[in-house]
Amino acid sequence: MSRHILSKKDYKNFMQRLQQFNIDGTSMADIEIDSNKKNEIYYFSGKPIFYNGIPTLYLINYLKVRTHTVTVDNGAVPHLMNGSNLFAPGIVEMDPEIKKNDMVFIKNREGLYVAIGEANDDAQNIMSTRKGEAVRILHYLNDKIMKYL
Repeated sequence: MSRHILSKKDYKNFMQRLQQFNIDGTSMADIEIDSNKKNEIYYFSGKPIFYNGIPTLYLINYLKVRTHTVTVDNGAVPHLMNGSNLFAPGIVEMDPEIKKNDMVFIKNREGLYVAIGEANDDAQNIMSTRKGEAVRILHYLNDKIMKYL
């Protein structure tokens, strides 16, 4: 792998990618990229912020996103840390703007982001039925991504 600072054009493209996830990265500069045939990793201040198209928890906790958030009760956190998907009964609060297949950012009651996932349904349906699997988890604390980095 070869790590280098993004060019102005690549930086602009990266910022547009972040905006697709409703993330405002304008406070970040000198972003580095490290890529090979298998992985593409972006770094800010030495911390991995984007891994193979998925924002990392380092990035989400640094920027404290305000949209597409899901707050879970503390009983759900250990299950998420074991790689389980999020089920509706464990959700305390959910951004009503979330639609099916949106990327969502999952935090505990204290505000620490613990996982990133993909919504299985619209927030309205999830919160009204309060049953079944609500979010497919893509990245969580201490997962292979965190250990790789």
